[in-house]
Amino acid sequence: MRLKSVISILIASVIFASFLTPALARKKLQRRRKAPPPKTAWVKLKLRDDRHALLLMLGGMHYVESLNYVLTYKAGPVPQGIQSYHTPEDGNTQKELVFGTCSGNDCIYHNDITDMILELTIKLKEGQIIIQRYQITP
Repeated sequence: MRLKSVISILIASVIFASFLTPALARKKLQRRRKAPPPKTAWVKLKLRDDRHALLLMLGGMHYVESLNYVLTYKAGPVPQGIQSYHTPEDGNTQKELVFGTCSGNDCIYHNDITDMILELTIKLKEGQIIIQRYQITP
């Protein structure tokens, strides 16, 4: 009886083992590393909601030695422009370039604006000079 039970157990385990499929190990997923952020300044432009000014958002200023900008446009037949700079020590910020002239809170805005171009000259602390030019439709 003992031999019969041992043989039965062996036969049962062979039959059971024949139905099993080998376990396949799941392949390890390669995680993509995010690229490190570029070591440079960034600029975003947006027209103010009333379309009488250009919002100039500046970031990454800790990489910048100097930043100069020139905005040129025509108000009717008359050429107009704004030329200035941003001191990197002032940090990331937003500048508002008004299309017109202001005294205090009173502004006289230019009309019929065409041919608007913004040119930024960014000198990085590592010595590279970046010139970015944007054509803007007001």
